[in-house]
Amino acid sequence: MADTNTVAVKKTKKRHTVQYDRWGYFFIAPFFLIYVIFSLIPLVTTFVYSFFEYYRIGLQEIGPYGRVYKYFSGSVDDFSWELDDTQYALDDLIAQYDESGNTLTVDIKDEIKAAVEGVDGTIDLDKYMADVSKMVDKEINKGATAQETIEQAKKLVTHKISAISRNFSVVFAGNDNMGKYFLNTLIMWILGFIPQILVSLLLAVWFTNTELKLKCQQFFKTVIYMPNLIMAAAFAMLFFALFSPQGPVNSILKSMYNSMNASQIASGAMPEMEPVRFFSSTGWTRTLVATMNFLMWYGNTTILLMAGVMGIDNSLFEAARIDGASSLRIFFKITIPLLLPIFVYVLITSLIGGIQMFDVPQILSNGHGTPNRTSMTIIMKLNRHLQSKNYGPAGVTSILIFAITGVLSGIVYKMTMKNYQNKR
Repeated sequence: MADTNTVAVKKTKKRHTVQYDRWGYFFIAPFFLIYVIFSLIPLVTTFVYSFFEYYRIGLQEIGPYGRVYKYFSGSVDDFSWELDDTQYALDDLIAQYDESGNTLTVDIKDEIKAAVEGVDGTIDLDKYMADVSKMVDKEINKGATAQETIEQAKKLVTHKISAISRNFSVVFAGNDNMGKYFLNTLIMWILGFIPQILVSLLLAVWFTNTELKLKCQQFFKTVIYMPNLIMAAAFAMLFFALFSPQGPVNSILKSMYNSMNASQIASGAMPEMEPVRFFSSTGWTRTLVATMNFLMWYGNTTILLMAGVMGIDNSLFEAARIDGASSLRIFFKITIPLLLPIFVYVLITSLIGGIQMFDVPQILSNGHGTPNRTSMTIIMKLNRHLQSKNYGPAGVTSILIFAITGVLSGIVYKMTMKNYQNKR
């Protein structure tokens, strides 16, 4: 009887026991909820969009279509009448031949082209005629009639391809392709990152060196971080005003030029200086974008590197000094190797930010990547696809950005951290 009571008491106590360790899941649940809603679902949706032609015009949705017409682009509603008229034109061409048919010759290519050109449409005639030419050559070898060949050309008009292949062809089309904009982005990122990391390393070592005893360190630490607090759009507008043809920079340059050549200008031997059009030059535009990125982010990089240097055991520096090592040798043999994990973090995050570069070049180049799209970045091109209302190419572009970022980050991590990985 006593044992039964003991078991009942234990069961009662177990029922009233509070599992405090489970409350942790309750407190971190909002993070996962926000991640799923604002990150995971958009990522999956973007990946899905890349497989379809999907137009959103206001509240109207057109699509998604998994297969699209090969020789027509845009919403089907826009070119449906052109598709019908092209087939009618080829029907008229068929009617010109008698029922017994005619011997097929290569001249039929010109007749098909003339019939299609007669339609005021948006068919990709070059692509269509290239396929027609191949088809006609095959039909001649088969001994087909002209009527049969035109029927094949009529069916070819309605040929469909997968939407994802169309999306990729749009992204990598001709001179207006992803490769060019990726190269633009990489060049501007490198131009800004190299001085950023060099200046940040120098400042981090200076501010953490107890022997230098620099004055007003807190002031300088605050000042170098302040550009990071300014909105990139506002910073870009400032540079746009400074370097415009009528801006302060051109005024200063013109004043210096005139003062140095005053006598020659007065005698008419030398003309007055024309304003420098910085944003019409590829080199200057890229340099200004890189300069702004450097000024905005070197303070943040400096603070991260300072934290890394301060995490190094000070006894290592003292031992090196006692052994007679110079400051330069200490920097390359102790500071840099032990700072490498933080350096890799800075490099990867800066690379990700560089690939996502948008606001600064968007404002400086008026959204067109001038001159000649040499300052257009990948994200700017993505924005252009979104403006076209077709989310298919935009989805492909986003997935490519995701893949490029992942691959480059993995390569950087593998190459720089191989000596820090556990080997078994």
